[in-house]
Amino acid sequence: MEGISVRKRASEAVKPLHAHEFMLVSSDGVFNQILNFDYHDPFGFYRSLLKDEEQYYMEMSRLIWNMQSLLDEEEVKVNGKKCRPEVLTVTLDFRGSENLPCITFFVQFKADLKVGMNVYECFYNEEVAEYDYEAYWVFPPGFKVVDVDVKTEKDLVTENVLVLWARVGDSVGCYEKVAFNIPATSLDAYC
Repeated sequence: MEGISVRKRASEAVKPLHAHEFMLVSSDGVFNQILNFDYHDPFGFYRSLLKDEEQYYMEMSRLIWNMQSLLDEEEVKVNGKKCRPEVLTVTLDFRGSENLPCITFFVQFKADLKVGMNVYECFYNEEVAEYDYEAYWVFPPGFKVVDVDVKTEKDLVTENVLVLWARVGDSVGCYEKVAFNIPATSLDAYC
């Protein structure tokens, strides 16, 4: 019983530090989302899981379930049609120290894209960012981001690469919109 209590305290001491999101949009309408979360783990909770296969898989299953539950609370639409992002898997890595775990989720959904204007929308609960994060949207060459409506900061780096970011304490959420144009020649080149 004492081992469970120690593990529980170690788990509760894990604190988020930073996050990255990579949204890779393909010409066939597949949205691949990679979410990296960096943590400070002062008591090595995640490192201890590497020594206990059963506990490791239980924790990875719990993480997948929790992330899927969060995604299911969001409403994602592309061109007005609902999409369901699905967590495919999760990985655990370390950033040079057993006290700096990185948890990466691989998420995917499919949407019907068309020549011309396409609109991604996401509705979710407003919240205050607990850590800094950046989101990188990458579209195929020829695609052009034409409108972005978000609460976070944003920078259109090139016509098909968008960067969004928030810092600790920023108000984020409620609604995101990324509108992008697909010229006929772009879809023809990839289909």
